[in-house]
Amino acid sequence: MPTFSVNMKHTVESCPLFNPETKKKFKEVIGKRGEAAEKHGVKVLSAWTSILNHLIFYIVEAPSQKAVEDYFIEIGFAFWNNLEIRQVKLVEDVLRGIEKS
Repeated sequence: MPTFSVNMKHTVESCPLFNPETKKKFKEVIGKRGEAAEKHGVKVLSAWTSILNHLIFYIVEAPSQKAVEDYFIEIGFAFWNNLEIRQVKLVEDVLRGIEKS
């Protein structure tokens, strides 16, 4: 299944740590992550944040970029973040391909 890097950034003003409206919406949808992942065929491999930089990084497996987009819309992250979604590969896999060619 394809792997995707999802990089998100939001402003201080939209951060759920500081914005009561965003926090309320975030709390309403965050518990639905597992259900939404199953619905869209998304498997979260890793999720990280740089809190004071207002950055969030996810690595996910999904059948398509559309599935990734739909997942992040459904769990509310697209509401308060700018998302960059890229299909990625392990460097080791690329290197093996080069060695074989």
